[in-house]
Amino acid sequence: MGEVVKEVLPNGVTLLVKPTEGAGIVALNLFIRGGITDEEVAGVTNLTTYLLIKGSKNFSKEEISEAFEDFGGSITTSTADEYGEIEILTKVEGLKKGLTVLKDILLNPLFTEEDLEREKKNVLTAIKSKRENPFKFAYSELKKLTFEGTPYERDPLGEEDSVKKITTSEVKKRWNQLLKGGRFVVSLVGDIETPKETLKLLKETFGEIPEGVFKYPTFEKEIKNSQLKELKREGSQATVICAFNAPPCQSEYYPAGKVFNAVLGDGFTSILFRELREKRGYAYATTSFYPTKVNMPRFFAYIGTSPQKVEKALRDLIKVTQEFPFTEEDVEIAKRKFIGDWLLDHQTRLRQSWYLGWFETLGLGFEKDFKFTQLIKDVTFKEVLEIREKFIDNLHQCVLVKP
Repeated sequence: MGEVVKEVLPNGVTLLVKPTEGAGIVALNLFIRGGITDEEVAGVTNLTTYLLIKGSKNFSKEEISEAFEDFGGSITTSTADEYGEIEILTKVEGLKKGLTVLKDILLNPLFTEEDLEREKKNVLTAIKSKRENPFKFAYSELKKLTFEGTPYERDPLGEEDSVKKITTSEVKKRWNQLLKGGRFVVSLVGDIETPKETLKLLKETFGEIPEGVFKYPTFEKEIKNSQLKELKREGSQATVICAFNAPPCQSEYYPAGKVFNAVLGDGFTSILFRELREKRGYAYATTSFYPTKVNMPRFFAYIGTSPQKVEKALRDLIKVTQEFPFTEEDVEIAKRKFIGDWLLDHQTRLRQSWYLGWFETLGLGFEKDFKFTQLIKDVTFKEVLEIREKFIDNLHQCVLVKP
């Protein structure tokens, strides 16, 4: 494995290149900082990012796909809370062609009315589909509660009313906002022989992006009062999901937070699974998660159960999260599982590229990717215990959905 070469272009674009050895595969992840954090119309960033690969001045939608598929690769886009993303996979011999296409996508997108209307229909279908999923519905409602008054209360897809009204002029306006060098992080991992030549190609691709800086807006909204929101929906299952305060990703407690989350709700060895499903028989499913965000970190704990058991399940979900004892052995098992999952998720060049770019995008520095397993190993039992004392306390916000 080669060392990562980093270069920041005069226009603000950050380039990361990591050479590997193998079968001639190259993966590139382009992160565009912003996401929903600074969008004026809910859902416009998602639509804008997706429409990028639907046609540009010099390449049709079919030609864009063929430039990567001809080499057994692909090009996809997505939007998360804090960034949009273009993901590319190709062979070494297809990289130059792929970058030529990518440059035209970025500098000369078409954003046609026809494509916009088609994709709006797809997004509206996806929004409705999320409502049909008990977990996604409950999580969406909890975000509205715990992030109320901030962009994070919204789904990146947007809302039905907002998506229906989005016009091509709003899409073009959003792309002009996003097309600034300081928003761009480009991470490339692949079987390249000369990083300098690859950097040259990347400079040619991204050097004409207009310059400009970007700083994530700051939102501070801790949970200060416990709240419960009860909702009704059709179905046979009840769903409970709760939010708790958590350490920021910039905090020294961030690795301990990841370990605590693994102890709490990651897999068959977790205390939520043992206590709520195996011992008390509440759960169809139970888990916890701790998303890494620039703003307003949260732990989330979830359980799906029968309507007859939902009140007890809610009570015990909160109690296990905030109070249930765990041992040093629990912590060591969780650390080993976390590290094992982390290493498995780094097996492909695409995921290696993603992690390097992701850490850099969030302002943590790509180097964190190489240090993270050691940071997890170094987490002490005491630090994991302190997560509850310093962050979770006795506060929570929960959504309960039942038939």
